[in-house]
Amino acid sequence: MKETGYFDFYIHLIWLFVIFITILMLILCYLFLAMRRSIERESKSLLFSHLMIEGMETERRRISRELHDNILPQVRGLAVGDQIRSICAEMMPPDFSKLSLNIALADLCGKFGERTGIECVFSIGKDLSFSAISSEYQLHIYRMVQESFTNIEKHSKANKATLIARQIQSGILICISDDGIGINPTQQTSGQTAAEEGLGIKSIRQRAAIIGAKLDFISESGNGLMVRIEI
Repeated sequence: MKETGYFDFYIHLIWLFVIFITILMLILCYLFLAMRRSIERESKSLLFSHLMIEGMETERRRISRELHDNILPQVRGLAVGDQIRSICAEMMPPDFSKLSLNIALADLCGKFGERTGIECVFSIGKDLSFSAISSEYQLHIYRMVQESFTNIEKHSKANKATLIARQIQSGILICISDDGIGINPTQQTSGQTAAEEGLGIKSIRQRAAIIGAKLDFISESGNGLMVRIEI
């Protein structure tokens, strides 16, 4: 009788073990499928962002050529002509296979100051080089800085802007900051408010995701805004 009792006990333990393993496998399968769906969604989102931004760049080039080749020759006024040339220069991206991104960013800062009257300070580390980064990614960096300056011009009410680029242990750090009105903490970029972001900030986020950069918007209401890009 004792042997029969022990046998039943072991059978019971075996069944409990089988049930436990089955449940564990089901949980692992569920987690695996959930993770795979999440990766697929993220991959599709990145692909969509990449295609959308690629389309935007193509359209910018087309409009820039149209303005330069067909509209500009018909313009008589010098001021209007200069304005159209400035728009063309902003829309047509630099050729980073020939031009250093360091020089392009310095030029971007200088032209921003001239155009807006906002003092723009540019500081770049002497040892900083973007040569290891592809031309495509350099363009994304350039556009993120350009869009940050556009946001400063349109929304910040700032008197001064600063662009800092440094080589750090983990890669490259770029900070664009201003002394303007900043962003109210309740409006900052999370949850529901992300849907209410302007196209400029959305574009910066998409480009940062494409190149795998860490992006932060650091602000206190009335104390300006810093766009921090770590590549």
